Amino acid sequence: MEKYHNLSRMDYKQWFEKILGFYWLMVIISVLGQCIGLFVTFLNYPDWISEFLVYKIILPTSVQLLIMLGCVYFIKVKKIYSSRFLTISGTLVALVIILTHPDVPGLQVMLLLPMSVALIYFDKSKLLFSFIVNMVALSVIYIFPAIRESVSEYEFFSYLLSLFAGYFIYLAILERGNEVLQIVKKASEKEKELLVKSTMMERLTKIDALTNLYNHKTFQEYLDQFVEQSLKYEMPLQLAILDIDNFKTINDTYGHSVGDLVLKRLANAIVDKVTENDIVARYGGEEFALLLTNKSLEETYQLIEDIRLHISQINHEEMKAVKVTVSIGLKDFNAGLSKLHFFKQADALLYKAKRNGKNQVMFEN
Repeated sequence: MEKYHNLSRMDYKQWFEKILGFYWLMVIISVLGQCIGLFVTFLNYPDWISEFLVYKIILPTSVQLLIMLGCVYFIKVKKIYSSRFLTISGTLVALVIILTHPDVPGLQVMLLLPMSVALIYFDKSKLLFSFIVNMVALSVIYIFPAIRESVSEYEFFSYLLSLFAGYFIYLAILERGNEVLQIVKKASEKEKELLVKSTMMERLTKIDALTNLYNHKTFQEYLDQFVEQSLKYEMPLQLAILDIDNFKTINDTYGHSVGDLVLKRLANAIVDKVTENDIVARYGGEEFALLLTNKSLEETYQLIEDIRLHISQINHEEMKAVKVTVSIGLKDFNAGLSKLHFFKQADALLYKAKRNGKNQVMFEN
């Protein structure tokens, strides 16, 4: 009996239990039909009650229960998920019904039911196996005298042709189902591609390609949001503007490629120091802007000072151990400031730090 990998077993488990439920329904309907037959026999042929009870109800129902309990044992206890075992079991349940009532015309068509169950797997090989099993079953029951006497050769071949027709109809359903699945799969893949492209495009509009920090536009959006939140909820907010000292000289002396490396290193150094609630952006060429939240001005100043010291200690091998420093303007937000004045005052503090000798933090509450 084939076992399926754990990856797909949960799906098979769910559907195998549904198929079991369908087989149980077949058994229940069969028992109900036999009970109706018992009532009719009681009314018209009371002498046959005991024989009907034994041969039409007790024996066939016992066989069906054994088959079903075997399925339950293998599927629920042993965790063996075999489509072939389940197909054969369904055919056996149908065979019990057919053999129990050989004089009821047309019951042989019930063999189409186990074949229809094979559609659930969406697998042509499983459908073919079910078709072969049911063709063999139909041929085998014809050797029973009771069946042979009640079914003419014409009817027998009609049932065979019905199974053939059912197989090709089910096959067409599978092929159409597979076509639909392919269409859905392609549509899903295209949707994923569009989602990836959309995400990349959105990232390109928000992120600076060189430093992987937020860009100027995104910083302005966050500045609007944070100023609004600070006014509404009295959230502590500071703005720090950081500029690399003598960056033009670095580019002129060592080249723009080295300048780009310096920008990347400084961006990483800043990100390493700030908290997850802070926003870091590359505001312009060699200028960075930081929005810092939920901290007092003293705490923010200490953080910014740590960033300045950390940057001044970074070793740049391409510049032969020449150190890079930064000047920083730090402004604390208050309700009397507009967004524009908030930024302008931080920028003015930056240039004050530049004029005061560079490599320092100038702040104001």
